[in-house]
Amino acid sequence: MSRRPTIRDVAEQAGVSIATVSRVLNDRADVSVETRERVRSVARSVGYSADPAARGLVTQRTQLVAVVVGDNAGHRDLSLLFFGKVMAAVARRLARADYNSLLVQPDELALHQRFDAAILIGIDGSDPIISGLWMRSVPHVGVDVRVGGRRSAFVGSDHAAGMRLALAHLHELGHRRVAHVAGARNTVAGADRIAAFQREAQLLGLEQRREYLREADFSSAAGHRETRELLALAERPTAIVAGSDLMALASLQAIREAGLEPGRDVAVVGFDDIEAAVLAHPPLTTIRQDREQLGTLAAERAIELIGHADLRPADTILPVELVVRGSTAARASGV
Repeated sequence: MSRRPTIRDVAEQAGVSIATVSRVLNDRADVSVETRERVRSVARSVGYSADPAARGLVTQRTQLVAVVVGDNAGHRDLSLLFFGKVMAAVARRLARADYNSLLVQPDELALHQRFDAAILIGIDGSDPIISGLWMRSVPHVGVDVRVGGRRSAFVGSDHAAGMRLALAHLHELGHRRVAHVAGARNTVAGADRIAAFQREAQLLGLEQRREYLREADFSSAAGHRETRELLALAERPTAIVAGSDLMALASLQAIREAGLEPGRDVAVVGFDDIEAAVLAHPPLTTIRQDREQLGTLAAERAIELIGHADLRPADTILPVELVVRGSTAARASGV
């Protein structure tokens, strides 16, 4: 059997130093595109693959990134439902840089003493996990989780812009009585959207009623319950912005159960654009988050932090998009 190709073989054939090959294989940014492509091409042609165990002996790295998924909205299954696509993108991007991802619950993190970085999802910004990582100088990235201090980064969506888009769309259709069935306030998404709803509703001259803001969580059960209560008001809202697509889909059901037609009698806007949104009846107008990009960028920030001990990247806020479908097809009644 022929011997296993080494990093030295790749360096010699590519005409670069071993250090340059190492930077390319670790996705460091300080290598030209031309050199990067040449090194990768040679690595593929000779069949080179890094030996994680051998590399770990030299670099003191495990090539392992912990992906911590909590339940700060009260339902870990909801975190997994929305963030499943994010986590898949994380795993793919890490694999391209020769890292493995390990999915753990917050209370399991202490059991895994050896990992090079952590990506945090669905935990509060005040969770002691964050201060523990900071004390151990472990690089960490929060996906819609506020983190701070050295060797940390934040990646999230522009939730406030999403609420602005939703309310502007409803306002243009003539809606003035708009309610928000909100997600959990202790999450970045929930808090940012609540604040934006209150601010934008005032700017647009929408009716300001305390009962039109319903704080709950991101679950379908909460969406159904809060929508039923809104519809029972003496002056019900003509439109609802839900804190998640799951809540919005449940709102559609509650509207139908009340003998009303979603999209005509009561408009509904969701958040996220999960796969089921387009299959709803009527199809759901929603604010699309780029979950693939959220995961990819979270992994890239983790890789950067691992390679640069003094790096503190600026917060990464991804744009969102209004996707108009049938649940806001009609203008408000009487307009």
